[in-house]
Amino acid sequence: MTIFAGLDVHKKYFHATGLEESGDVLVQKNFPNSSDGYDSLLAVTGEDVKVALEATYAWEYVFEELEDRVEEIKLAHPKRTEAITKERIKTDVKASEALAKLLRMGWLPEAWAPPKETRKVREKLRRRAYLVWKRTGFKNKIKADLAKLGIRKKVSYSDDGREWLRDLEVDSINDYLDMIEALNNPIERITKEVEREARATEDAKLLMTIPGVGFVWSLTLTIELGNVERFSNPNEVPAQAGIVPSTEESGSKSIHGSITKEGNKYLRWAAVECAYLHKRYADDTHLKRFFHKLAAKKNDQTAAVATGRKLLITVYWMLKRGERFRPQG
Repeated sequence: MTIFAGLDVHKKYFHATGLEESGDVLVQKNFPNSSDGYDSLLAVTGEDVKVALEATYAWEYVFEELEDRVEEIKLAHPKRTEAITKERIKTDVKASEALAKLLRMGWLPEAWAPPKETRKVREKLRRRAYLVWKRTGFKNKIKADLAKLGIRKKVSYSDDGREWLRDLEVDSINDYLDMIEALNNPIERITKEVEREARATEDAKLLMTIPGVGFVWSLTLTIELGNVERFSNPNEVPAQAGIVPSTEESGSKSIHGSITKEGNKYLRWAAVECAYLHKRYADDTHLKRFFHKLAAKKNDQTAAVATGRKLLITVYWMLKRGERFRPQG
């Protein structure tokens, strides 16, 4: 007999509701969010259990604990789950019970859970991205402090450039430089690991045929997208990245607004950055022409977002067909 379990996971504990095939409640209680807690749950349900939890903070730990020990484990999309239940679930009991019921009825709105090896590479890429963002933040602080001193020159972070900054003998700038130099080593180490991974990954090598898309961005696109066969059509890819316009419909009118930003922010970031790089390094391609045409009407930021959306659709077809980049589309 299969048990259907919904888990509402918190930092120190999780609340579980386990339903039998008939819909009767087998278990409904709190367990410690630890290996012992998951052992205790499986002691009640057995390993013939299907599990659902929301794709929220630290869901990876739960997956690591259960994916090899249960019949099936699924991630629930938080917003779509809330839409189906038609209420903002306020208690652990209601949340876990709703997940169990949706799982049992086959109505669970799923979010993508990458395979274990993909999760490891993704964590490395995201860690690198976080460190780069932090380093950029310190560089921006230095730029702001230089402006306070009336210095508007472009700063280099080469050995000579850092020495020039040190010679200014400004305490805040020296503190920010210390942080930048401390971040350089892990960023460089992870970057070398990412390069090796990208050059050993067929999909990443394929995406590197897009002008401007190097090994970091090609692997980021590959890992954040996962298997493109999970998308039923190419338009689902930019929607997954939250890089599609929001739409409000009233009667026969449709009003398009700014992008939704609901989805994978790393995929969205990669798409926009790749659009800028493609515009800079590509020769005559359909994507570059589109960028310049829209930038002339709007601005570079709007053009980069729209081109990033088109680039993701191009990536979808490249990966689906196993084809190199075609400049004319």
